[in-house]
Amino acid sequence: MKTMMGKVERGFTLIELLVVIAVIAILMGILLPSLRLAREKVRIVVCGNNQRQLLVGLASYATDNDDKLPPSTNKLGTIDAAKANYHHPMELNFHYSNGWGARNPAQDREYAYTGRYLASYLPEVDVFNCKVAPIDPKSPWPPPGSTYDPVGTYGELYKTGAWTPLHSTYMLLWNYQGYNPDISPAVFKSSGYATFIGPKKGSSPVKLVVQDALMFKTDTFVLFPGASTSNSWYSSHQFKGARRVKDYPFYNTPRYARSEVPEVWLNAGYLDGHVSRFNSRDAYRVGANAHDAMITKVLR
Repeated sequence: MKTMMGKVERGFTLIELLVVIAVIAILMGILLPSLRLAREKVRIVVCGNNQRQLLVGLASYATDNDDKLPPSTNKLGTIDAAKANYHHPMELNFHYSNGWGARNPAQDREYAYTGRYLASYLPEVDVFNCKVAPIDPKSPWPPPGSTYDPVGTYGELYKTGAWTPLHSTYMLLWNYQGYNPDISPAVFKSSGYATFIGPKKGSSPVKLVVQDALMFKTDTFVLFPGASTSNSWYSSHQFKGARRVKDYPFYNTPRYARSEVPEVWLNAGYLDGHVSRFNSRDAYRVGANAHDAMITKVLR
C-alpha cells in the first residue's frame, strides 16, 4: 500500500505474527514457574511473621509460669488414652473426650483450650494461622455449610473455649504427646516413622513448638463437608496438584498416595524466637490414629 508521499507501508505478515506469539508463549512458560516460586517465598515469609508473634507470647507465658509451657490442647485428661483422638495437633480448641460441640470450661478444668492459657498474652487469634489461609477472626463458627449452626465468632471462641473443635493451620507442638509412643498407644511403630515429644518447658532440649502443617488424613473435616477429600495430604501452603475450595483453610488433593509426600516449603518456629524454612522432602514422618504428619528434622 502506497501513501501520498509514495512510500510503501508494510504490516506484519501472518507468519511473523505467529512467530511473535510463539516467542511470547515460550517466555511465559519460562517465567511463570519462577514467578509462582517467588510468590510462594513471599507467602512463607509473611506466614512466618505470625509464628514469631506466637513465639513471643509463649516465651512470656513461660517467664510468668516458672519456665513451664501451656498444656497441649490435645491432652488426654483422665480418660482412657486408647479412646482419645489425640493425633491432630492443629486445634486451638479440642476436648479430650473426642467430642464435638458446645463446652462449659468453667465446669471442666481438664479442658485445656489454647485461649485459657494464652489469650492474655496473645489476644489476637490471627497469630495461630498462616496469613494465606482464609480464616477470619470475625467469621461465624462453626462455619456456614457445616453440620452445626454457628455459636459465635472464631475470635470469641478462641477466648472462651465454648465450642470444639476450633481449627488452626499451624501444628501446635508445645507439651504435645500425640507422637510419643510411651503416652499414646496408637503411634505408628512401622519402619520409616519417627516419634516426637513436645517440649514442656522453655529450658527443654527440644525447642520446636510450632510449624506449618502438612498432614495426611484418611477422613474428611467434619466442619467443612465437601471441601476436603478422604485419603489426602493437606497444607495451608500450595503444593503441586493441590486446590483449595473457597473459604477452606487448606490445600489438598487426592492425587497423592499416603506414601507420596508432596514437596512444599514450610515454616518451623522455636522457643528462642527464630523461624526457619524446611522442605517436606527433608523431614521426619510421624503418625498415629490414621493421621500422618511431616515434622522438621531440626528440633532445636
